[in-house]
Amino acid sequence: MASLKNNFTGIELSCEFEAPPGCVPVALYHRAQLAHEAGLAILAMGQAYWLVPHGEGVVLCVAENRAEIVRTELAAVDHLERAGVKSKGDLLLSEREVGAGSFLIYAALLVSFYLGQARFPIVEMGRVDATLMVEGGQWWRAVTALTLHGDVVHLVSNLVAGIGFALLLARYFGAGMAWLLILLAGVMGNALNAWIYYPDSHLAIGASTAVFGALGLVTGVALWIALKKPQERWSMPHWLMPAFGGLTLLGLLGVGDGLNGRIDVAAHICGFACGSALGFLCGMRHRFLASRKLDWWARVATVGILIVAWLLALS
Repeated sequence: MASLKNNFTGIELSCEFEAPPGCVPVALYHRAQLAHEAGLAILAMGQAYWLVPHGEGVVLCVAENRAEIVRTELAAVDHLERAGVKSKGDLLLSEREVGAGSFLIYAALLVSFYLGQARFPIVEMGRVDATLMVEGGQWWRAVTALTLHGDVVHLVSNLVAGIGFALLLARYFGAGMAWLLILLAGVMGNALNAWIYYPDSHLAIGASTAVFGALGLVTGVALWIALKKPQERWSMPHWLMPAFGGLTLLGLLGVGDGLNGRIDVAAHICGFACGSALGFLCGMRHRFLASRKLDWWARVATVGILIVAWLLALS
């Protein structure tokens, strides 16, 4: 018998079991729904299957001359499921289990920088400055500005909304890749915003550009799925998107991202636009980007970018 996830692996059929004429058993399940789900793979092969009640479970049977190829296919489906991948058509979408570690680090990082602003002149060193970025080549400010905030409300808003959207992305790409993409979207948004304002003087701080970049990433991935694979659905609790969408709108309307409480709407739009484009492209390469091995390198790259940017700012 094929060994499948959620079936009675290792349990032998009793001698009283009788398969339909010309058929042989290939798997034993404890619920008919699981057997029917496995049967979908068999139907996709153009083969028929039969379900026969047996004790507290259900036996899946196929034609004797097709048993071997069906077992091979079911074993392949089982391998994907054990790897945490759901097979639907020709698209593979992963639903990752996400720990709290990276989100706690994000919160600790922003809080630490906010506390440090009161003691050290790091705002002047790290804020977005369109003139210095375009004329002076200080593009590392697009990174450092994301770690600075104007007040507590500004900080808390970006903490809550940032963690929310990062959680959605982490379930799709993995935590490391999600944070790297959010950082890149924020950096691209800040750089684009500085270029748009130049030659006018423009100063700004805040993680809101990255938060809107994260919202854009979610939108871009969802758009790619909707356009390319309309039969797919990215599963998530129904309340998540409205809740975090509302928090983000609150940040847009009521929280200043520039200096002196000014709302940097252009930075929000740039972050969202860059995130949407990046999310759409990354959705197309999801299988590669969601690799667990690549996720570790993404964590290293995220930390490395932040460290190098601040070293340049302090030098």
